[in-house]
Amino acid sequence: MKKIVIISLVALLIPQVALCWGRLGHRTIAEIAERNLTPKAKANIEKYTGGTPLWKYSLFVDEYRNHPDYKQALDGFHASIADCDCTSPQIVRDRYRDGKDGVTAMYTFREQLKNYKELPDSVVLFGIKCITHIVADFNCPSHVRYVDNANKGGFMAIFNGKKVGVHRFWDTWLIESLQRQRGQKIDHKLYADHLNTLSKKEIKQITKGWAQEWFEAAARECRPTLYWIDDHKIEKIDQKFVEKATPLVESQMQKAGYQMAAALNTIFGK
Repeated sequence: MKKIVIISLVALLIPQVALCWGRLGHRTIAEIAERNLTPKAKANIEKYTGGTPLWKYSLFVDEYRNHPDYKQALDGFHASIADCDCTSPQIVRDRYRDGKDGVTAMYTFREQLKNYKELPDSVVLFGIKCITHIVADFNCPSHVRYVDNANKGGFMAIFNGKKVGVHRFWDTWLIESLQRQRGQKIDHKLYADHLNTLSKKEIKQITKGWAQEWFEAAARECRPTLYWIDDHKIEKIDQKFVEKATPLVESQMQKAGYQMAAALNTIFGK
């Protein structure tokens, strides 16, 4: 019988389409990324986007991954996998996800786009749309897979008399509830104002390497959450749980935004 968790956060009841990070999270992360593009990268990207802000592309992968025209191309992008030591070498990604994961996709896009000026505009724009989503996903606590734990948050919670997936606590409920507690409307630009605060030194540290290093850092940070729920046999996610989860979630959103910018700057800043 699946475990039932009681969630007592009244502020969290908001109907949403189930998306990685939810609309607010993805749009906020993309907004942070856009604010940290180099002038050259931004100018080059806008040649393909026509000036459309990145946040408008941030849900593309979720919205089209089941579309017949995109299903195969987008297969597996929403999650990545690490071993028990929180490392994610290619051998692990190939064995457990057949190379269909966000980390592998990022290496593929970097290789494909290294000569982006020679590619059709539609191909380049597709790459931009995907990068604008993938880096966010592999920093999301409920989208970090482990070889010994699928970590899908698939068990149900009773919330205000309704059964809901705990997965959505990480993706949507928490960050929207935080906005309300701060007296702010659900707005990605306001949330980006709150999170886009790291120093150049901090940004340099969290953007070292590429997708594998970034995801492995996320895997290390998110691993303890497995035990918050399973090992401690939590029967109620209350305000204390939220206070523990908040710094993790917002830190992962920050990292995702800066890493997304770093990826786009690397490809389009030349």
